[in-house]
Amino acid sequence: MEERQIPDKLKNIQAEMMFVGAMYSDPTLYIRYGNDIRSAFDFIDPATKFFYDMFESIYTTFSEEMDEAKVDLFMTQDTERLKRYRQYDGYKFIKELIELADPADIEKYYAQLKKYSLLREYYRKGYPAMKIVEHPLFPKMEAKDIYKLIRSEADKINTIISAKEESVNLLEGNEDLMLSYLEKPDIGLSFPWHLITEMARGIRPKHFFLCGFLSNAGKTRNLMYLAATIVFLHEEKFLLLSNEMDEQDLRNCLITTVLNNEPFRSMHGVRIRKPEREIVLGLYRDDVTHKFIQRKQDEDGVFTETLREYKKRMFDNSKEFRDVLRVCKWIDERTKGKLYLKDVGVDYSDSALEFEIKKHKTLYGIKYMGYDTLKPYNDIGDWSILKRTATRLKELSNETDVFIWADMQLTDDTVFVPVDELSSNNIASCKGIKHVADFLILGKRISPEEYDNYRYIPEDVWGNAREAANQRWELDPNKRYFGMKIDKNRAGNKDKIPLIEQDLDINMWKEVGCLVKKGM
Repeated sequence: MEERQIPDKLKNIQAEMMFVGAMYSDPTLYIRYGNDIRSAFDFIDPATKFFYDMFESIYTTFSEEMDEAKVDLFMTQDTERLKRYRQYDGYKFIKELIELADPADIEKYYAQLKKYSLLREYYRKGYPAMKIVEHPLFPKMEAKDIYKLIRSEADKINTIISAKEESVNLLEGNEDLMLSYLEKPDIGLSFPWHLITEMARGIRPKHFFLCGFLSNAGKTRNLMYLAATIVFLHEEKFLLLSNEMDEQDLRNCLITTVLNNEPFRSMHGVRIRKPEREIVLGLYRDDVTHKFIQRKQDEDGVFTETLREYKKRMFDNSKEFRDVLRVCKWIDERTKGKLYLKDVGVDYSDSALEFEIKKHKTLYGIKYMGYDTLKPYNDIGDWSILKRTATRLKELSNETDVFIWADMQLTDDTVFVPVDELSSNNIASCKGIKHVADFLILGKRISPEEYDNYRYIPEDVWGNAREAANQRWELDPNKRYFGMKIDKNRAGNKDKIPLIEQDLDINMWKEVGCLVKKGM
């Protein structure tokens, strides 16, 4: 049935105009509503459909601003598009829509848009849509009310129109599902830690991971190590939302991570050990004396060497300095358009986090994200606020088809709990958020006094133990170890504790095997 046959009573051109006007007035509304709009169904008027489609194209491919100059420029890039733009009076029409609409009422416009869109689709399928329009309560009805009136055969309507999902029959399609795994096994990207990859089946969209450490134990550094793995090894985009560390600190951590650790070293070819402290203090050694090169100054501490001369002398006499610059250049070239940072320290409410997650998924196609640090927005330790935020993050991972890793803080008395005995009771503020997560990691440093209580078993990539008969791998007293207790795993078992060799000076998180308590 052609559109000209749709009765006028099944059209609400005013709602379409108001909705489009609100979007042009406040383009950020697209983050909230863009995923649910289907212009082929939601707009019956050709002009409003055209201007909505153009808005979406501009916002997602050209500019997040909708001023007249940018819209005109976009339209001139295609002859046919420009012709239609002029046919509808160009930006003059957009101005009229903006003047009519109030962005604060966007929810009302959206509800009307979906209500009439659903009515028209029922009408096309032969259902008595006109009777619904004539119902005395129709002005107060929403799309869900219309669905209830025709629910007996509603499953025949394309559910994408009402932006709702139907229940599914689990007794159908199972054979096809099993055959599909032969073509594409349900395994995500590999973590930097083989045991976690094995237990979680990799980094997969629609999954929400929680990781709890003690205060100042390396939560942010651990997350940066994960981000670097996703960006450089898997060449995927990553968004880091941070409410604690600023841009400069995170840049320093990234450079330190990529400079000092495998397998990044194998990629950029530089093999030196350079602690972050020396990098941020600008300390580099001379090739001959191996002493730090200092800027020349007189007895009174006044520099006698210009900054340009000092930089040149540093470059000429320190291979260490040249190597660090080489790695920084390599990072700049590799991370273009792949690693994003958003400081949410001013506002990390649920609505702010939702906005940033949807924005970066919609505009930049980012499927892997990290949040540092998960804590109550009201900052008074309210456990209900923390659980609500964790719940919303889990919902967003499903809604937007993204992977989210959020770190959090464990209680201070966790320092007295052996790593193999950690549980959700050690989560600061709210142990109940365990029920929200798909995967829960609780980690802490193993004190040297505890080394004699444990041994470890080296593991292959997929967890095949290589332990020889009666052989024991002891913890090296000259190394620092970190245990990662898996407290929840929706993908399977949680009986292995990855043992990590840790060095925060170079941000090393190297898995050495599976931690085992002696006597077990």
